[in-house]
Amino acid sequence: MRQGIAMPFKASNSSKYKVEIVLPGYGKTSRLSSKSKRKAVAEKMEQALRHIWEDGHYELVKALEPEGPGRGGQIDLPTLYHAWRRDELDKLARRVNDPLLKEAVKSFAQTLDYENHRLGARHLLRITVEPSGLLLAGKEARVSWLYKPGHIDQCVQHMIVEEGYKPNTVRNGLWGFVSKFLQDQLSESEARSILRKAERPSEDDRRDVILSPRALHRVISASEWEVRMFLILKASTGMDKSPILRIRGRDVDEEKWTLLVRDDKTQERRARIDLPAVAMYALQVLLEGRKPGEKAFRLSKGQLDYRWRKARKDAGLTPENGYEDGVRLKDLRHTFAAHYVQAGGNIAGLKGRLRHKREAQSLMYARYETNGNDDMQKAAEAMGLELPDRMEEDLTEPESEDESDLRIPEWWFNPSEPPRLPGSDGPEMLDVPKRGGLGGGRKGYSAEDYREAIEEAGSISGAARLLDVDKSVVRNQCKRHEIPVPTLGGQVPGDSDPDDR
Repeated sequence: MRQGIAMPFKASNSSKYKVEIVLPGYGKTSRLSSKSKRKAVAEKMEQALRHIWEDGHYELVKALEPEGPGRGGQIDLPTLYHAWRRDELDKLARRVNDPLLKEAVKSFAQTLDYENHRLGARHLLRITVEPSGLLLAGKEARVSWLYKPGHIDQCVQHMIVEEGYKPNTVRNGLWGFVSKFLQDQLSESEARSILRKAERPSEDDRRDVILSPRALHRVISASEWEVRMFLILKASTGMDKSPILRIRGRDVDEEKWTLLVRDDKTQERRARIDLPAVAMYALQVLLEGRKPGEKAFRLSKGQLDYRWRKARKDAGLTPENGYEDGVRLKDLRHTFAAHYVQAGGNIAGLKGRLRHKREAQSLMYARYETNGNDDMQKAAEAMGLELPDRMEEDLTEPESEDESDLRIPEWWFNPSEPPRLPGSDGPEMLDVPKRGGLGGGRKGYSAEDYREAIEEAGSISGAARLLDVDKSVVRNQCKRHEIPVPTLGGQVPGDSDPDDR
């Protein structure tokens, strides 16, 4: 509005007419561009804007307001004007109140700090709207598609039944994201009402694999230097993967031996923790010569995961050797918890060390609280069930695994020392995976990384899950480096090949 006159005007820096008027009960609108150099067209838009407001389409007028500095509104004035001319205001209102699922999910996922929820958003888009996926919802699906419990069930069941994901993985990822997303789009009560009618992944597939000290030493020795330092930190503190990779020099207090844990999973997980000597030394080695703002680790998550899988395979931590589904990095957190209570730590202390939100999470480790048979012997004696000395002499002492000779070798902390495994004829030196840099795809993998992932998984989709990249990335890298794929008959992927499932 200029000099009290409600009419289109030109700003000094634009050749297009703008509209700025006062509406009863709303006030002055923002400066809305007509995107036209013709004043008559801008006047028609101004008149239409008044009619639209008088007819009660308030949400459409409010949708013109900029969403932030340098950003436009949900719609612009020409879009509103043409919808009014074509009598399509109701259709436009549905678009404003029910945005595209793809855009809304991507926008909301950017606000999340928890990695599992961001991964859940990627899975949701892959299954529902992306052309390379299942297209359960269709490319033009709106957010309201997700308001039907049956549609949520379809996504969950597809990941568990068709793709073989564990229920606990789906619950922490896809289900967790959908829950957060619905609460953002609707009220909390409305979101809970929808989720109560959907089938939550309920099977508890958690498994607490506890590594013996000897097995832990073996897999650390089989890892390259930076991964060795990561495994030492994880096993000696129980920290999760993401917070370890976020460590910067300024987070470490070398005088007090403490570390600020930047864990965004819950508020309780962000804390300053005490460090054992081995963790403090590992951090000093990692941060030597680094600036306070630099990260301690230069590995990406994908690179770490791939090198961990190679190390555990070299160390024999595989299903063939009795480790169900192999050993996960997560299992080192369980290993820390079990050995913490065996060493005399109590459940309350463990809850604080692992930053558990609920005491029940710590109580599941209570079964490891004793080591040996001393407590059982004392209980029997308390009930008067003590053997006479002569009979006890006839018993041999119970066997226990002797780990007292285990000491950390100094070469672990030397960046130039390659991974190795002990052998009868001396240590067996292992290959170090190459860092792929920019030539290896989104995660920085090398050609050999993709080749080994294809050999291990047998398919493009399986290799994509192993490396945590899109199938298209794996397919393109296989074509680029001429890597044959078993599910394609041992051939290198071509442009006409069907999608590998």
